[in-house]
Amino acid sequence: MNHVIHATIRRDAHTITPVTVFPHEIAILQTIFGQENVQNKDGKLLDPKNLSESDIAGEVQVSDNEFERLQAKYGANEDGPLVEQVYGKQATGGLEAAVERLGDALAKKASKASASTAGDGRTTRVARGTASTAGDGTASQE
Repeated sequence: MNHVIHATIRRDAHTITPVTVFPHEIAILQTIFGQENVQNKDGKLLDPKNLSESDIAGEVQVSDNEFERLQAKYGANEDGPLVEQVYGKQATGGLEAAVERLGDALAKKASKASASTAGDGRTTRVARGTASTAGDGTASQE
C-alpha cells in the first residue's frame, strides 16, 4: 500500500482542480501543467521531496502495472508518452524506483504523524488546529 496525496492543478486563472494522486504522479503533472501550477491544498508549490503529513490523503494499492496505468491516464504529446518523458522507458525501471523512493519517504512521514497522536488519546496536530479527544467535544484553533 502506498500513500496518495492531495494536490491542486491550476489550469488557468479561473480553474483550479483538486486531485488525489500518488507522489510519483506529481512530476508528470508538472510536465503537463508546469511546476508552478501543481500546488498543495494550501496553494504552495508541491515538491515530491518535501511532502508533509498534511498532504497525505490516504493509502491505496499501487497498480501491478503502474507504467501502463499512467500511460493510459496521461497519454502522450508530440514528444511521446508523458510517463516515458518523465521516467524513461519502462525497461529502465525509473518509475519503479520513484514509486519505491517516494512511497518510503511518505510512509515515514505518515508513521511520524501517527506517532504524534500520543498514547493519551489526544491528537497533537491536525491540519488547521488542535483537536481535543478528551471527551469534552472542544477544539481550539491555532
